[in-house]
Amino acid sequence: MGDRIWNPKAIAIALTMVWAFLGCGSRKEAPVAPHGLVALLDRWEQANSTLAVETGQPTAESKPTEPAQTTQDAQAARAEWRDEGQEDGPARGGTEAYPSSSETSLPAPLLQDDIRLDEEGQGGTTDLEPRAPAPASILDLNDDVPFERNAKGLTLDQTINIVLLADPELRVGFEAINQANAEALTAFLAPNPTINVNQSLLPLVRPFTEDRQGGPPQLDVGVEYPIDWFVFGKRAAALQAATLNTQISEAEYADLVRRRVLDATILYYDVLEAEALRDLARQDVRHFQTVETITRRAVQAGGRPRVELDRVRLERLRSEQTLREAQRQLVASLAALGERLGATQDTPPLQLAGTLETIEPILTPPSVREGFELAFRMRPDLEAARLKITQADAELLAETRNALPELVTRFGYTRQFQRRAIGFPDADSWGVGLDFTVPLFNRNQGQRARAASVVVQSQAELRAALVGLYAELVEADQALRTAAENVRAVAQDQLELATRVRDTLTQAYQEGGRPLLDVVDAQRDFRETTRLFIESRADYARALARYNATLGTRLSP
Repeated sequence: MGDRIWNPKAIAIALTMVWAFLGCGSRKEAPVAPHGLVALLDRWEQANSTLAVETGQPTAESKPTEPAQTTQDAQAARAEWRDEGQEDGPARGGTEAYPSSSETSLPAPLLQDDIRLDEEGQGGTTDLEPRAPAPASILDLNDDVPFERNAKGLTLDQTINIVLLADPELRVGFEAINQANAEALTAFLAPNPTINVNQSLLPLVRPFTEDRQGGPPQLDVGVEYPIDWFVFGKRAAALQAATLNTQISEAEYADLVRRRVLDATILYYDVLEAEALRDLARQDVRHFQTVETITRRAVQAGGRPRVELDRVRLERLRSEQTLREAQRQLVASLAALGERLGATQDTPPLQLAGTLETIEPILTPPSVREGFELAFRMRPDLEAARLKITQADAELLAETRNALPELVTRFGYTRQFQRRAIGFPDADSWGVGLDFTVPLFNRNQGQRARAASVVVQSQAELRAALVGLYAELVEADQALRTAAENVRAVAQDQLELATRVRDTLTQAYQEGGRPLLDVVDAQRDFRETTRLFIESRADYARALARYNATLGTRLSP
């Protein structure tokens, strides 16, 4: 046994010591928890309903799904949407799943019924040629009454939910949180020990004997472990910086959600406004078609001059041009919303359940100073800017501690095989040591200077963000107040009054009691009043959405 160079007993003792050493440092420790993640999810749930205008819109008590399941949840939501759209069977004309005018995809051209002068066909039709029927995904433009919407359809909250599920940029932002958590976990982990196993002083050309001594051969087993991360607090400083980076990622993700909620709300009301203006343009076309029919019959009977018929035709052609432009704008609004919803050519038609009629300025905004203080507390981008300053300080501390020496402890066991080599008994020994660097030249000057510059840069970014916030808040506050005054200036009773005046003058014109100019003026007044009614309420809804987004929270009346 004494002649063996590899002594099993010695190796067992060395491995036992190594195992005991590793066991002391290998206890399971909980990974770093994502600080503020619960608060982030609460903010996200609040952002789901943030910016919803206090207009009496139908609401859906649906909770946003975590973006980690974005693809599956978006597909499930669209499948449910498709199934609900097919419950009632084919829609009017077989072109949509819901019997409403609020649908995605491209709108059909002007229908022949919309441009026919009268049922008798006298006087011919307009210069617009009848077109082929629309394909199955085309908008139906047969609504007769502006602003009316079917009770079914997507509410504002549902639209926001689908946008949040379908937006790939949100998934990118959520993965940034996972990456920051991974970096924090890496900073939390203690360094690994180093094990050295060496066999030295072995015979090269001849064996060692008592007569021809050499060596003796020896087996060295050593364990090295750095302790500077604990002695100088390097690991604690790095962990603090990594944890703050996780919180910054969460705040930036919450700000991304805030901006996506605002985008979805703006697009939602853009579609409602475009639909209402399209319906108004259709009403205008049909009114002049009716007046043209009345005038043609009066001209044929000799009761009115031919020039009045030409004048009505000019008005009708002008209104048809306006209808085409309104239709184009509706296509653009639907396309923009469909992009956010992740719509493709296989996506079923979309209908919205909202209406502009119920929008009223019931919210009194706070003063600019109060709004600024509220936004400073609630805006996630400002929270991220403040956290960046704290993180920059933590990184400066970490780089300062990294300039301190590196300390490595050593513990070793040596087995000398002397019996064959020099005739003495084999011997066991052990040793300890400490290795450390001397920071004479490299004291981490570059990284410390960079970290100090990042601190100054982060402070400047926060100041710039506050300056931008004040300007944004002043603009949003004035826009909201102006929009509220515009809504109050055009009330529902004014719209009803303009409608009665138009209908009364049209009836009087048909009976020959009023000139054509009165009818044209009445229709123009009705058109302008209705347009102001629509645009003022849509502007107020968008202004309120932007104001709430500027504050970072939803204000209640």
